[in-house]
Amino acid sequence: MLTLSAAISLFTVSCAETKFSQCQKIFGIANGVAKETKSLTNSGQEIENKTWLKAADTMEQAAQEMQALAITDDNLLEYQAGFVKMYRSYSEATREIIKAREDKDRPGAEAAQEKVKQAGKLEKEIGDGINSYCRK
Repeated sequence: MLTLSAAISLFTVSCAETKFSQCQKIFGIANGVAKETKSLTNSGQEIENKTWLKAADTMEQAAQEMQALAITDDNLLEYQAGFVKMYRSYSEATREIIKAREDKDRPGAEAAQEKVKQAGKLEKEIGDGINSYCRK
């Protein structure tokens, strides 16, 4: 016969989310933001500042949603933190580029572009890593 504490432990373990379900939550946000930003910035026309700002808002919202996920897997916690950092970096850099364009500040625009490049490298690292980890 199971003791009450053993039964509660079994219940808790059975209710815990699997690695797969936690991966799916992260992928859901990542795929959603990718689709949204692509639709905003891939129209084939010159993109207005307000569209870039909307993309920055989308990235910031994704960072907040990603951070709010209840992730328990230690490796996925690292990927989650990486996604939050990446989305915030993209958002900040986008806003800095817009401000630099408005102020005709070429050095500021170049510095912001470098931040975008760094966020892009982080995106590749995180994407490759989480894809590999979640396939195991």
